[in-house]
Parts: sequence; C-alpha cells; structure tokens
Amino acid sequence: MRYNIFLSGENVRRPSYTAIDYAVLGAIAVAFGIMFAPWWTVYYGLKSALGPIPAKLITYGLWFFPAPLAAVILKKPLSAFMGETLAALVESLIPNAGGFTNLIYGLAQGAFSEIAFAAGRYKRFGALISALSGALAGIPSVLLDAILYSSIYPLGYMIYIIIAVMASGAIYGYLAYLVGKVVK
Repeated sequence: MRYNIFLSGENVRRPSYTAIDYAVLGAIAVAFGIMFAPWWTVYYGLKSALGPIPAKLITYGLWFFPAPLAAVILKKPLSAFMGETLAALVESLIPNAGGFTNLIYGLAQGAFSEIAFAAGRYKRFGALISALSGALAGIPSVLLDAILYSSIYPLGYMIYIIIAVMASGAIYGYLAYLVGKVVK
C-alpha cells in the first residue's frame, strides 16, 4: 500500500499507467492539439460576427475536451491533467495565435479539470463529473485571458463571460463523457 495524496490520506493502491494508457494519452494529445490550432480561426471569426460572449460559449469548451475524455477513458488519477496538458503542448508546437501560452493554459485547465475527478475520489467518472470537469477548466481560462491578453470587461459583463465559458466547458465535458463511453 502507498500513501496517495489524492485520497485524503487513505492508504490505497495507486494505479500505475501502462504503455497502452500512455498511447491513449498520446493519441488524445495529438488529435486535439492538431484540432486546437485551426480552432482559433473559428473562435476569432465567431467573435467578430457575434461578439465575445457567444464566441466563448460556442468554442471554449473544445479546448477543455481532452481532460474529461482522458479521465473517462483511463479512470486514473492525473489522467485529466495529463490529457489536457499534453494536448496543449502539441498545440503550442504548431504555429497559431496562442503560441507558447497554450501550454500555460493547458497546465491550468488540466489542473482545474482534475479537481472534479479528485472530488469524486477517482471513483466517479460519469456525465456529471465530466461536465463539472469541463466547467472548472473555464475558471483559469478567463483569468489567464485577463492576465495575458488584457481581456478585461466591466464586472457585469465579466460575470456573463465566466458563465458562458463555464457553460461551454460543461457542454463539451458532457460530450467528452459520451465520446469516452463510445471509445471505451
């Protein structure tokens, strides 16, 4: 038995990752990292046509998708964090609007997504936890947008942006759950 920091001091067996698990994480990272790069064009097109709130509601959740997908498929601690971070790493290697900051976003989004599965003590990987995982990833995204890109609006408008981003994350988190069930 080992001490697992994710389960409140209980002595539990920590699941080890297999070569297949790493291959799954790699496949998720490459697939989504490649999809993320052109997604910037979709986001900016929608932002120009509809404004920031609808654009964020429609697009932001895709950037949070790898975390719940990896967790639903692998069902192991840190799989959400690694899925999101590795996808962001691949995205940051492809020339696009975000550049290296994509990796910063991926680290933060992956960490916040992981919170949902940790709260379920890595025993619950259902639709609700997946949606929560996606929604939580929206929190650091809005904060990083404000810090790195000066995307700051009046308080009332910022609240709508936070709601839109978290709703987008919840929708895409739920979709990740459905895809994960089909893939598994």
